[in-house]
Amino acid sequence: MASSSKKVSNSVMYAVLYILIGVLFIVFKSGMLNWLMTIAGIVFIALGIYDIIKKNMTNGIIEAVIGVVIILGGWLFVEVVLIIFGALLCVKGVSDLIAAFQGSRNVMNIIVAILTLVVGILLIISKWVMLDWFFIVLGVAFIVEGGLQLLGNK
Repeated sequence: MASSSKKVSNSVMYAVLYILIGVLFIVFKSGMLNWLMTIAGIVFIALGIYDIIKKNMTNGIIEAVIGVVIILGGWLFVEVVLIIFGALLCVKGVSDLIAAFQGSRNVMNIIVAILTLVVGILLIISKWVMLDWFFIVLGVAFIVEGGLQLLGNK
C-alpha cells in the first residue's frame, strides 16, 4: 500500500512540475532559452571542476570550456541554428510543393507544403517571434500533459 501511495505522490509531483514548466514557458517565452543555456553552462562548469578535483584534467578542462562557451556564446549558436533550420524548412516546403503539384495534387499536401515554407521563411526573417510562439505552444502542451496526469491520478 505504501508503494502505491508513493507512486501516486510522485505522479502528482511530476504533473505539478509539468504545469509549472508550462507556465514558465508561456510567461518567459524565448527568454527561457537564456535560463536553459545558463543552467547547462553551469552544469558543464561544475562537472569540469569536479573532474579536475578528481585528477581527470583533460575532461575537466574540456567540460569547463564547453560550459563557458555555452554561457557566453549560446545566443549566437541559437541564432545560427534557427536560420539553418528555417532554410531547411524552406527547402522542404518547396520540395513538397513541387511533389504535390507533380503528383496527385492533394489539397492537404499542398497546404502542409505551403505552411512548411511559410514557417521556414518566418524562422529566417523573424526568428525570435517564431521562437516565442514555439515556447507558448510548448508551454500549453506541458500544462495539458500535467493536467491530464493530475486527472489520471484521481
